[in-house]
Amino acid sequence: MEKNIIFKFTEKNFANPNQMQALTLAYIGDSIYDIMSREYVMKNHLGKINDLHKTVSTIVSARAQASFMENILNNSILTEQEEKIYNRAKNQKNNSKAKNASIMEYKLATGLEAVFGYLYLEKNFERLEEMFNYIIRLYEEKQ
Repeated sequence: MEKNIIFKFTEKNFANPNQMQALTLAYIGDSIYDIMSREYVMKNHLGKINDLHKTVSTIVSARAQASFMENILNNSILTEQEEKIYNRAKNQKNNSKAKNASIMEYKLATGLEAVFGYLYLEKNFERLEEMFNYIIRLYEEKQ
């Protein structure tokens, strides 16, 4: 018998994203953060594709994400639930290594990605936008 495969973009596909493994949240969060960064760069930084890619890399690199996450933590931007997700991801053993970042930067970046994954799977787009816009303000201040 054929299964009905249903995917909904604006409705939850998972009952309890907060109970998912932290690295699974980071896995999807990496993509969400990346696509938001790409769209932001396409909208605000005209140029050739190679130039756009280089600009996106300054937002999505583990080192950049770690810097943004440190600021978020220092300014108590995360909700209690987001902080729990962040800590779980940061502290979970991961066999992957960042190419151009320290272990601590990689852990901070993984935590940020897990928060983005959690917010996306919760379909909390308003909070996702709020978090991303906070990061973009930090990014623009450095430019």
